[in-house]
Amino acid sequence: MKSKNSILKIAVDLSWLKFTWALWVIPIVFIVYNILRYFIGEEKFIQQGFLPFVYGPTKIFMLVVGIISVSGFLTFYVKQGIPRKDYFYGQAISAVIVSFSMMLIGFLIALVEKEFVLGIHIDSYLGQDPSWLLLYFIYSLNVVGYFVAGWLIGAGFYRFGVLIGMAYIALAVLILSIIDRFWEFELKDLFGKILFFNGVEFSVFLSFLGTILLILLVLWINRITLKKVAVKMK
Repeated sequence: MKSKNSILKIAVDLSWLKFTWALWVIPIVFIVYNILRYFIGEEKFIQQGFLPFVYGPTKIFMLVVGIISVSGFLTFYVKQGIPRKDYFYGQAISAVIVSFSMMLIGFLIALVEKEFVLGIHIDSYLGQDPSWLLLYFIYSLNVVGYFVAGWLIGAGFYRFGVLIGMAYIALAVLILSIIDRFWEFELKDLFGKILFFNGVEFSVFLSFLGTILLILLVLWINRITLKKVAVKMK
């Protein structure tokens, strides 16, 4: 019971900390979006609306937070006598909470925009004008993927240093490119030819399943990497 309480407290504390950072990110993204919307006359950009736009900065934000999460948070919690296992599970829960919450804010803003701005038509892997609720879950799950990939990079550098850390970067990019391939996102063609799945069509179910399995795989690697790592106290 004590361990469960510790995990919950860590999850709440880390979620709140990330939220305080996100409170700066989302307003800035909203301002930039409206500036670009005013000055860029490209029809496709205007039609896509805020939801796909906010996804890009959100995933990069969570990637960066994931990278710094080991050197910053693991050291702090171990100094407080918190077991690595509790830190790991608390961090993982926090990643899900913050990822889905940030995209929820973007989702709600996009719904208001759709209500008052004419001509919003999202064109995605799911086709034109897909279910916005389904898009919300897709974007949120992918943001979780970017966080755990950043966490993977941070873990690799923290334990092994620069040389092996570079291999962890390559692994993270590979994982993200496969996830993006499932959903036809930006990195979809990066390793497609090497992995022989360019042109392969994935159903929504398989894309969700593949993404979740890859996230769990990365979490397992993170757990193994950090399980007995020597914590740098200075």
